[in-house]
Amino acid sequence: MATLITVDELRTRFAISPDIGDSRLSPAVSAAAQRLQTWVGAEAYADAGAESPLDDMRRDNFRTAEAHLAMHFALLGLNTVLRPGGVVKQEQVEGGVLVQYLNPSEIENLAAQYLNIAGELVREYLSTDRSAPAVTSL
Repeated sequence: MATLITVDELRTRFAISPDIGDSRLSPAVSAAAQRLQTWVGAEAYADAGAESPLDDMRRDNFRTAEAHLAMHFALLGLNTVLRPGGVVKQEQVEGGVLVQYLNPSEIENLAAQYLNIAGELVREYLSTDRSAPAVTSL
């Protein structure tokens, strides 16, 4: 499926480290594109990705919403470090720096914030299809 943003654009928008491989971000971008398309409808989504009469503000809102949805979907995987002994809560890295990861509640809150921002960006463009999932559904 074509998406409105690329992994490189996602990296730029959110200053994502180049150490995180594209394979860890691509599924989130695809999931975001699918969710956004169900929210706004296939035609409006396609118009945002093509040269069309769609206004620039709407296109920018769709692209920004897709980026926020991608972060919503990516957060859990990006914040979970697994070692043979289990899930890492904190670890010491080169130079004695202590890295502490968000706890599950903090991840859930941050993911919800990304979802809410995406919803606000496209609220006025929502599809009238009643079978589409609600913007606030996680």
